[in-house]
Amino acid sequence: MKSLTAFVISATVSLAANATPAIKLPTGPLYLKFSGQEQIAINKASTWTDGKEINWGVFIMSTIEKGDVDIPNDEIDPNGDIFFVNGAQKSQITGMFYGIERGTPSATNPFPATKGYMDLYWRDLSVMSKTSLASTANGIRCGYSCAKGYTEGTFLARLMFDTGMDTGNALNTIVGSKVPSSKGFSGVADSYASVDMRKQGLWSKQLDSDYFHTKLGMRDLRFKNSYNYNAKWNGKTDVLGARLDDPGQAYVLPEPGALSLFGLAGLGLIAVRRRSRATGSKAGR
Repeated sequence: MKSLTAFVISATVSLAANATPAIKLPTGPLYLKFSGQEQIAINKASTWTDGKEINWGVFIMSTIEKGDVDIPNDEIDPNGDIFFVNGAQKSQITGMFYGIERGTPSATNPFPATKGYMDLYWRDLSVMSKTSLASTANGIRCGYSCAKGYTEGTFLARLMFDTGMDTGNALNTIVGSKVPSSKGFSGVADSYASVDMRKQGLWSKQLDSDYFHTKLGMRDLRFKNSYNYNAKWNGKTDVLGARLDDPGQAYVLPEPGALSLFGLAGLGLIAVRRRSRATGSKAGR
C-alpha cells in the first residue's frame, strides 16, 4: 500500500512539473490577433433557443504581441515583439463569444448588435489535445457558453461587449458595416469590451484597465474584426456562417500581487528613511 501511495504521489508531482502554466501578461499596451468561425442570424431568426441571440462563434488566438500607443486612450498598434504564438510551448488560447442580440440599425451602423460575452481559456497541450478551427458548426456547441474544444482548460477572463463604439446609440455594442446575405458578404465589425468581474479568471484583474475612453464611459479592450461569408458554417434557415479575423487591443495592469509587493517595498523604504532620520537626530544631540 505504501509503495502504491508513493507511486501516485510521484506521478502527480511529475504531471504537475510537466504542465504548462498560463503565461503572465506583460504590463502596458498589447495587440492580440485571433481567427475564428461564427454563425449569424438574419430575418428575425436566432442562433440559440432563447430566440434573442443572433451571433455566436469560436476562436483561437494566433499571436499576442506588445504594442505601442498610437493615440492615448484610443488606439494601440502592434510593434512586432511577439511573446505568444498558437501551439508554441505546448499551449493555446481558445474561446467562445455568445449572447449577442439584435441592435438598432442606422445609416452609420447598418448591421448593429447589442449585449454579448466573450470567454477566454488557456489550453495546456501537455495534458489536452490541440484544437483547430472546426470546418463546420456540427457538434461544436454544447451549451449557451459551452463549445467543445474551445471552452476547456484554465479560465482566463469573461469579457462583455460594451457600448461606446456607436456614438448615435447608447445600447448598441457592435457596429457592423455589412448586413449578411446568403448571396455572400464581407464586412467589418467594431466594438469595445469590458471585463465582467462577476466571473473572474486568471487575467481578469490585469485586463480591467478602463484604458479606452468613449463618450459613454471607459472601456477595457477594443476590437476590429472582419467577417466573411463561409457557407460551411451555415445552420438552419437564415443562420449564416462566417469566418472572422479579429485584432484586439488591450492595456494590461500589473498583477495584484506585484502591486502589493510595490506597496510593501514603498513602506519599507519609508521605514528605512525614518530610521535614518531618527539615528541622525540622536547623533546630533
